[in-house]
Amino acid sequence: MWTSNIAWMPYQNASLAAFTKATGIKVNVNAIPVADILDKELIAQRAHSSDFAMYEGPTSLISQDVGVMGGVPITPLVSNTKLTSSSFNINDFTELGNCSLNGTLYCLPTFIDGAILAYNPKLLAQAGISSPPQNWQDLLTDANAVTQKTGTPGFCTRGSQAGAAIATFHFGLAYFIPYSKQNKGFMVGPNWNSLLDSPGAVQWATEFQTLMTKDAPKGIGSYGTTECLNAFDQGKTAMVWEGITSYSGNEMSPPADSPLHGNVGFTALNCPTSSPCMPLGPWGMFINPHAPKAQQNAAWKLMQFLESPSFITQSINATHYPGLAVLKSVATQTFAGVPQSYVAAASYVAQHSEPEAFPPTTVFNQSQQDEQIAISQLISGTPPAKAMQFAAQGQNSVFQQAGLG
Repeated sequence: MWTSNIAWMPYQNASLAAFTKATGIKVNVNAIPVADILDKELIAQRAHSSDFAMYEGPTSLISQDVGVMGGVPITPLVSNTKLTSSSFNINDFTELGNCSLNGTLYCLPTFIDGAILAYNPKLLAQAGISSPPQNWQDLLTDANAVTQKTGTPGFCTRGSQAGAAIATFHFGLAYFIPYSKQNKGFMVGPNWNSLLDSPGAVQWATEFQTLMTKDAPKGIGSYGTTECLNAFDQGKTAMVWEGITSYSGNEMSPPADSPLHGNVGFTALNCPTSSPCMPLGPWGMFINPHAPKAQQNAAWKLMQFLESPSFITQSINATHYPGLAVLKSVATQTFAGVPQSYVAAASYVAQHSEPEAFPPTTVFNQSQQDEQIAISQLISGTPPAKAMQFAAQGQNSVFQQAGLG
C-alpha cells in the first residue's frame, strides 16, 4: 500500500496486525511524504508499476488516476459476496460521488473534505468582536480589527507551495466563482476556458492578498498546515482557515496550559447564494489495476477493514481526528472533546458541495501549476489581476495543448 504520512496514518498502519491476524494477508506500507506522493504516484502510473496493490490520492485528480492508471471499478467488488463482508454498506459513505468518474465508482473516500474556520473568541473579544464571521467580508473585517487593535495577526492559512497552499486557496476561491452546472469544474468554464481571471476570482485574490500581507504572521509564504495550527494553538493568530481533517486534539480539547483552553470555536463561512460553493475532493483509496488479481482482492479486503465503522470509530478516538468520519453511521456519533461547533461546521460543508467540481481531464493537475505560482505572487505583492491573469493563461495553455475546447 502506498499512502501519505499524514497525521493519522501512523496509527492506522500500526493497527494492521489485527487485519493480518483475521485474514492472513500481510500488508507492506510505504508512507510517502505528502509533498512527494503525487509525483511518485504519477511516475508509477505512467510506468504501469505493479509495486503496490493499493494507493491513496486526492479524488480531485481522479481523471488522472483512471486515465493514466486504468482504474479498478469498485461496484463489482461490492457485489462479490466472496470478497465483500455482509456488514459492508456502500450506502453508508459520505462524499462517495467524488470517487466516481463518468458514473463509475473507483475508490472509497478516506476523510471528510472541505475547509472550516477555527477562531479564538478571546482574541476576537479583545478587538470588540462578539461573534465569529459569517462570510468572507466579515472575516476580512474581523481579521483587520484583530491585527490593528491587538497587535496579534488576525488570520492564517497555508502560504507554502510545498504545504499545498493551493488546497485552501481553492476552498476560498469557490465562494467567489458562481456555481454553474454548465461549467467543466468550479474554476473552468463550459468551453474549457479558465475562470481564474474572472471578476469573482480576482475579487478573491484581492481579499486573499490583503489577509496574507496585512493580517497573517510574518513569513506566511513558507507556512503550511503545521505552522498555522501551531500559531493558533499558541495564541499567535486569531483565526485559521484550514482543511477539516487538519484540526486535532490540540484544537478539539486544548490542554490546561493552552491559550485556547476552554475557549475555541469553529464555523463554516456561508455560501453567498443558495447554490453550492464547496469544491470537495477528499483523498481516496484506489486499487492498482496492474497488480496481480490476488493482490487486488487483498487490497479490497484491506479497504473494507480500514473503512469499517468500528475501525473508523477506533481511529477517531485514538487520534482525535473527527474528520475521518466518512461514514454516516460514524458521523452521527458523539466523540469526547469534539465541540458541537465543529460538527455543525463540517455538516454545513458536506451539505454544500459542488457536484463534479473538478475538470474531467488528465491534465488538471498540470493546469494548476501556474496558479500555484500566482499564489506566491499574491503573497509577495503582485497586483491580483496580474497574478490571476498569469494563472488563467497557464491553465488555458495546458487545456489547448491537450486539445480541449
